[in-house]
Amino acid sequence: MDHFPELTYSMYVDRELAGPERLRVQEHLARCEACRRLVAALEVENRVLADTFQMTDPEVIAAQGNIGRSLVITVVSALAVALGLNWLVSGVEYLAPGVTSWVSPLNLGGLEGFFFSNALDLMREAPVVLDGLVTMLGLVVIAAIVFSILRHLMARHPMPVAILATALFALVAADPAKAIEKRSGQLVRVGPDQVVEDSLVTSGEAVQIDGTVNGSVIAPARRVIVRGDIKGDLVVGGQQVEISGTVEGNLFVWCQTLTVAGQVGRGIYFWGQTLQLDPSGRVNTDVWAGGDTLRLGGTVGRDVAWFGGAIDSSGAIGRNLQVHTGLLTVAKSAHIGGNLEAEVHNKQDAQIDPGATIGGKTEINLIKRSPSHYADPKFYLWQAIWLAAALILGLILNWLTPVLFEASLNTGGGLLRAAGIGFLALVATPVAAIIACLTLVGIPLGVLGLILWGVSLYLAKVFVGAALGRGVIQGRAGERPAFALALLAGLIIVFVTINLPYVGPWLSFLVTLVGLGLAILGAYRSRVRPPAAPAGL
Repeated sequence: MDHFPELTYSMYVDRELAGPERLRVQEHLARCEACRRLVAALEVENRVLADTFQMTDPEVIAAQGNIGRSLVITVVSALAVALGLNWLVSGVEYLAPGVTSWVSPLNLGGLEGFFFSNALDLMREAPVVLDGLVTMLGLVVIAAIVFSILRHLMARHPMPVAILATALFALVAADPAKAIEKRSGQLVRVGPDQVVEDSLVTSGEAVQIDGTVNGSVIAPARRVIVRGDIKGDLVVGGQQVEISGTVEGNLFVWCQTLTVAGQVGRGIYFWGQTLQLDPSGRVNTDVWAGGDTLRLGGTVGRDVAWFGGAIDSSGAIGRNLQVHTGLLTVAKSAHIGGNLEAEVHNKQDAQIDPGATIGGKTEINLIKRSPSHYADPKFYLWQAIWLAAALILGLILNWLTPVLFEASLNTGGGLLRAAGIGFLALVATPVAAIIACLTLVGIPLGVLGLILWGVSLYLAKVFVGAALGRGVIQGRAGERPAFALALLAGLIIVFVTINLPYVGPWLSFLVTLVGLGLAILGAYRSRVRPPAAPAGL
């Protein structure tokens, strides 16, 4: 008697099998006692984990698992993961300033600018870059170990595994070279005479550091006050942050108000409402910030980049000041060692005192309001061309390897599983490829990995279109539709969605994550699927 693989039974228990395949599994279970015991064990495991993570009963999840609710669940999860990704990007930005401009794999101009404009910085700071690469290698090794442990659980229990993996990533990425001490309470305080030998992770209403922390500090709290000394980085997500002591690493801050009256050994990476650098405050490297208001009264050792509302510069900047702002004010006491480059809406929005010291050139440009591409007929022509190309590629790929398109998006679990796996692939693949290129033997493998990564980013829309179109048409007709028709319908939905105003880029990112996950799930299922039985048996 031929048995189904365990993955099929897992999908059966999670109610993710299509109607015909589910009937075949039920007929087999009626005849096979061993498989019935396996399914019973899987159902027990589901109930235990559901109670542990306070999840809803699987039958209720299946009843509510339509695509609309699935999208809501996945968007919320993606926003939670985005904070961890922001820490990673900010760390890479410190090692190589300007790297975030080429995060998009299609931004060739950004790639060129990164390699040429930062060549001298990379040569001068080679030891720091090497240390960062070694740290990144450690992260990859740890992530590989964790992924190998959780891989077989991901297909069966996506919600708890995704939450657990995100938490592990955030904690490990903070400072992998040190242990972690955890503290919680209404007020978490490190007294003036206290020394924390490890990195510190807190949870509470307020955090106050008056002593010394010999590692990094991760403090999601409403208010954070640092009067002591933090040897590593400070990562904060909250409302108000005050630094009057010393942070010898970087500041990664997402909050309403950040006030720096002390010393920051490296750089500040800020997104929020107001960033204020007092006259007594000093940042040894760069300030990369965005928000409503930036007040620079202290000293910045290197560059300042600002994107947001108003900026008031009255202190000292070692090199360049680059702003994209609504209002720029440079006071008489300001000292800029390099260039001043500003983009404003009107000339009068740039107010520069004649007594200010600017060592390089001053360039004020107006922000050009480009016409909406929705009013350009060429936009729709190119979208039609890209849609036709995606349709042709999808048909060819389905003809070559149809198993890649068998994953579905009929439930919230399936959608969340695909997005989680896609996120891992999106982040880990380029890092692993760059590390492989550090050795002569690994260069071909690294280059091949980057090429496949770029191709997969484009094909992600094809996989989502196929799954989405099949779900929509099958839901109406009640039978499996023709692949070409389903792919066309799904691609039309995808292309319309990712071109929506304001939310289009976010939905495009979500489509990329889900598409990468669907491709990986399809490839995995092609490996575990048993050979087809001969005809007539």
